[in-house]
Amino acid sequence: MNVIRTSLITLLLLSIAACGGKSKKTEFFGAEEKPKKPKVTTTTKLTKVWRTGLGDSLEPGDSIISPALLGAHLYAAAPNGRVEKLSADSGKRVWQTKLKKERISAGVGVGSGLVLVGTDQGVLYALNQSDGSVAWSQQLSTEILASPVVDNNIVVARAGDGKVYGMAAFDGRIIWTISRQLPKLTLRGDSRPLLFGGVVFTGFSDGTLAAIAAANGRALWDFPISFPRGTSEIDRLADIDTNPLLVGDFIYVSSYQEVTHALNIQEQRILWSADVSSFHSIAYDAAHLYISDKQGVVHQVDRSSGAKTWSQTGLRLFSVSAPISYGRYVLVADGKGTLYVLSKEDGRYLGKHRLGADTIVGEPIVENGVVYILDSGGNLQAFSISDKAA
Repeated sequence: MNVIRTSLITLLLLSIAACGGKSKKTEFFGAEEKPKKPKVTTTTKLTKVWRTGLGDSLEPGDSIISPALLGAHLYAAAPNGRVEKLSADSGKRVWQTKLKKERISAGVGVGSGLVLVGTDQGVLYALNQSDGSVAWSQQLSTEILASPVVDNNIVVARAGDGKVYGMAAFDGRIIWTISRQLPKLTLRGDSRPLLFGGVVFTGFSDGTLAAIAAANGRALWDFPISFPRGTSEIDRLADIDTNPLLVGDFIYVSSYQEVTHALNIQEQRILWSADVSSFHSIAYDAAHLYISDKQGVVHQVDRSSGAKTWSQTGLRLFSVSAPISYGRYVLVADGKGTLYVLSKEDGRYLGKHRLGADTIVGEPIVENGVVYILDSGGNLQAFSISDKAA
């Protein structure tokens, strides 16, 4: 199957979806718009906690690798094969391992005493959390583009050809494999599987969300989330490349085709659908979801009804990061290393802060009032946000 990797259109979509390093000054084939960044009066302050480099930046074609937090430690990886364990408080390195054979294309997954990364040659590596030594490796069918996950001694990983693997966490032995046929054209990238309560939830490029028994790979149910539209291959993209978000009995998932769904997993029914699409992770708090759509608009969506309560269009047509829910703020970065602080109350801008020259990539982490982010230059940093008067 030839998936969106050989045409000029493909490269355009990939550059937008993967790193967001350049501003989008046009629709794909529409009239040019010249976006202007919003004027912001800053009433917030950014306090840097620490910053460290992973020794490698993203190159064209590299996939996004997100750090992971477990307990008091962060686990991060760079495309050149470097994997690190760091103190979440200080950024001090605990150990470092270099995988020399391939470029890392997916990660980081953490759990069951393992640190998991996948490579562009389809090799899944499991490192020991304690010292970074290689516990085992397993060859999959093709490149790995989504972070592996592990729970209850089962490791789940996805290959770029639509296959999903369940493996024993102890030795990497493949327990089960399922395969899903890919559409003719897809976005490069896969959503990270969600492993909870013995069930694997994962979205596919055909627009379906599947539930799979983690123990044996048995298909529990498939639910159509997004449908191909139009006549052109681009119009018919239905990828689910956002990571499914589980909150209570509900999974929230967004697709490329202008829709976000809330799915009751106990009743296997759609609670609501909202006309907003994304290829970024979704943030949330007790009452709302926060979504950066593919046009750069940031939305607040009511979790119970799916109604949009506000939309901030100030960065429309700019590449923006996944939103971060942070106290009474929503944080989002543009493609040039500037962080914008929005009010959760009405979406107005409260501040902007320079983080560096590189694009924020991957899924941000918030823990104990500290935000952890990775940029395309391979810099991992921790910071906090507060009112200037505080």
